[in-house]
Amino acid sequence: RLVDGVTKLSKLTSRAGGEQRKSKVQAENLRKMLVATAKDLRVVFVKLADRLHNMRTLGALPPRKRQAIAQETLEIYAPLAHRLGMWNVKWQLEDLAFRYLEPQQYRRLSRLVAKKRLQREGFINEVSQTLRQELSQAGIEAKVFGRPKHIYSIYQKMGRYAAQGKDFGDIHDLFALRVLVDSVSDCYKALGEIHNFWRPITEEFNDFIANPKDNGYRSLHTTVMCQGVTPLEIQIRTHDM
Repeated sequence: RLVDGVTKLSKLTSRAGGEQRKSKVQAENLRKMLVATAKDLRVVFVKLADRLHNMRTLGALPPRKRQAIAQETLEIYAPLAHRLGMWNVKWQLEDLAFRYLEPQQYRRLSRLVAKKRLQREGFINEVSQTLRQELSQAGIEAKVFGRPKHIYSIYQKMGRYAAQGKDFGDIHDLFALRVLVDSVSDCYKALGEIHNFWRPITEEFNDFIANPKDNGYRSLHTTVMCQGVTPLEIQIRTHDM
């Protein structure tokens, strides 16, 4: 049954891939159709795992085929993984797709990011532990984990910064923490504790709980000056978001 389900989803995306997607709305509709068509969500999980494997071996295909699959991955499969809470899969799919869609930009950013990777990972581990302790002392039960931002995320931020006349050297918040709590009220309580502990950068706050994104995404996003000198992006949401 799982094999039949995966086959049906493959045919669905193949038909959609034969037509040029013209808008984000169409891509979102296809993602919803994929989930609705799969009566067993395990089918979608298998399909995502299959796509991740395909992206890792994409180099063996002709350039035009690589581009088409990478574009489809970025538009359909990475957001689908995000919708299902499979963030690690999402990040990998985005970076792999970016590698084939913008190879020169990918190589450039990879070199820039790799220079301080170990330092960044050590910093993330330290501040995750600190925040976990602070929230616990405030009576907020939370899971806190962090990561250096992945390459495609940095590329997107560079696009926004370029519009302001800035470049990679101006992007300081290359770190991100995710805080998971039990309720919406705990989201705002955690936000208050974080802003009391670290100074917030007011223009870098977004409330996607009160104002969800078009795709239904909900979370609180804030950037704080961690340890007084390092901008740190923090995303706060419930386990169900």
